[in-house]
Amino acid sequence: MKKSSAVMLLLSVLLCCLLSGCADLLKSEEMDEEAARLINALNENDADQIFQSMYPGVVTREEFDESYESVRQLWEQSDDYTMKRKSINTKKNFNKSGDSLVCQAQYYVYTQNQEYTITLTHLSDNNGDGVYQFNLNAGAEPVLISGGVTTAGENSALQWGLLLLSVLSYLFIIVTEVDILRKRPRLFGVWAAAALTFMGFSIQVSPSNFHVGGNVSWFILSAFRIYSGGRRNFIFALPVGAIVYWCLRKKLLSQKCRI
Repeated sequence: MKKSSAVMLLLSVLLCCLLSGCADLLKSEEMDEEAARLINALNENDADQIFQSMYPGVVTREEFDESYESVRQLWEQSDDYTMKRKSINTKKNFNKSGDSLVCQAQYYVYTQNQEYTITLTHLSDNNGDGVYQFNLNAGAEPVLISGGVTTAGENSALQWGLLLLSVLSYLFIIVTEVDILRKRPRLFGVWAAAALTFMGFSIQVSPSNFHVGGNVSWFILSAFRIYSGGRRNFIFALPVGAIVYWCLRKKLLSQKCRI
């Protein structure tokens, strides 16, 4: 294969990947809007709006009303909610009767008093466009409200302090590892591994549980994370391995000199 042909093939593959990624991003936004309209209709108890958004002919009005009754009883109306997309999958089908695009997305919805999981399937083909199926279930995984890097606007001074401690701890470990590799004290390989060790203390609180614990492990982050549903997770970790090394460093290097 000529070099120019290989370059053109590579560019074509990259272009296809780029277009595919853009298409998925666009579809994600469309599904997010579809899910938001569905939630608003549920809050307004507007069955007509939901039925009109369905794919043409997928269910009769009688079948829809029968299934919607169970949804209405499960959903607790709330104007204030948070929606988080868990996953999305798109599938393009090609056949003699025409092309079709199926997109399925799953969302966690958190209201003031309840949590739900919504699975939404959207179908587009030559016969129409609309919601092909949706399922509503009670319960959802907790969503992070504050305490992480992605929740910067909601973090308290304590939460930022613990995140800063984590950054400083890892910088301290990097400095320690560099010193160990440069000075090569006795059993430096063991010390290089030991310098990665943290000692952690944790408190986990949820509406139905309270747990306090401690452990020794690698790669622990100090943090105070607050999740939806009243769940809180506090972790305080110190790089004890690196601290012990620096406390014994002078002795370790003097032992190396005598050897």
